[in-house]
Amino acid sequence: MWLLGLRDVTTTPRILLFLRIGLHVLVALLLVIGIVGEWGNAPAVALAVVFALVYVAGTVWHNRGREFSRGVGWAWLALVCALWVGMTLLAPTFVWLLFPLVFLILYLVPLPLGPVLAVVAWAVAVAVTGPAYGVGGFVGPAIGTVLAIVIYYSYEALKRDAEHYRALAATLADTREELAATQHEAGVLEERTRLSREIHDTLAQGFSSIVLLTRAASKSLRIDPQSTAETLQVVEATAKDNLNQARQLVTGEVPASQSLEQRVAELARQAEARQRALGQKFSAQCTVAQGIDGPAADIVERVVREGLSNVVRHSHASQAVVTIEQVGDEITVDVFDNGHGISAEPGYGLRGVRARVEEAGGELAVESSSSGTVLAARLKGNVHD
Repeated sequence: MWLLGLRDVTTTPRILLFLRIGLHVLVALLLVIGIVGEWGNAPAVALAVVFALVYVAGTVWHNRGREFSRGVGWAWLALVCALWVGMTLLAPTFVWLLFPLVFLILYLVPLPLGPVLAVVAWAVAVAVTGPAYGVGGFVGPAIGTVLAIVIYYSYEALKRDAEHYRALAATLADTREELAATQHEAGVLEERTRLSREIHDTLAQGFSSIVLLTRAASKSLRIDPQSTAETLQVVEATAKDNLNQARQLVTGEVPASQSLEQRVAELARQAEARQRALGQKFSAQCTVAQGIDGPAADIVERVVREGLSNVVRHSHASQAVVTIEQVGDEITVDVFDNGHGISAEPGYGLRGVRARVEEAGGELAVESSSSGTVLAARLKGNVHD
């Protein structure tokens, strides 16, 4: 239905133009027939020529976009009709101009007066031709008048439909533009959310570590130079890792592929090195099921990264246990620590990780008390990009 309507927007104006041109051609044809048939009737031919000039002047004026005012339109119509009546009285052949004249009457004179004047024009035609042609002089003009009225109002209905569909097409075009703008804004927001998660999960955590480590190094610089040197080594390693992550984020470069076990082990090593550089005892034990890869492995890594980051930054734990298991197509991730607990209100990092897990059809929960915290996630192993 929509396709039909949209097609009408382009085809209907052509049909309407064809009908208007057809009307003018009909007037010209009937005039030529009348003039040829009444060539010896000089007064009738003269009136026909005047009729043609008046008719052409009005239609040219109108077709150039100069709409008739009501007074001018009615005056022009009255002159055309008067010329037609005179031509018909002089030569009944011109009575057939009644058919296109009814169109002019209906176009220039609004309801309900238009049809009334059309009937009056028919009555004039009957009065002129009736005595000479009998029943034919009555029925012929009647058929022409009724047919003209039906065609005209059908034309008007078609014109209204064309305008309606044109308005719908314009509305649809505006809606498409608004939808495109909305989709663009949604895409920008989605990309911004993705980048904020990436930055938080990688660069922000690294910068946080660098800040804490440099503070610790400045305090121990004179007291324990050896400890300071070790701390600066961790700072350097963290800065290099952040630099690589920043390059990958900017260029879209995919890092070298590592197994999930290697990635989790590296996260545990970094956490231990950071705490050791800060002078705190900390160990992380990891158990990772084999065969987890693809998008599921990426999500598991983010859960472990966020869990260990919270452990070393907030819980002041001396030990963390990371357990990653897979049973069938279900993966479970648990990050447990023996610290003093974390805030019950999840921060930006936990909210971001929870969103990642839920987008993959999984769930994430945090249980925290004074004896420790457990970050637990459950998701499907057949996660798609």
